[in-house]
Amino acid sequence: MTTHRIAYSQSLDPVRARVNASQQLTNDQLLQAAEAAPYAADVVHLPRITRGPHPGDILYWVTCVGGACLLLIEATT
Repeated sequence: MTTHRIAYSQSLDPVRARVNASQQLTNDQLLQAAEAAPYAADVVHLPRITRGPHPGDILYWVTCVGGACLLLIEATT
């Protein structure tokens, strides 16, 4: 026999070697989950608008392309 723990436990009990236990939470993690639970119901899920691009996206890209154009104009003059 060997004194190595893994080899020793597997040779004695083959079922125990196949059983996995889930990770247990610490007391701190349990308290954090308990504190966050009341606030989970306060989250508002807004419906996603899929009819077209968002106006903020259009404004973002117009300003990006406009800024790039202004930099190119300034660099060539």
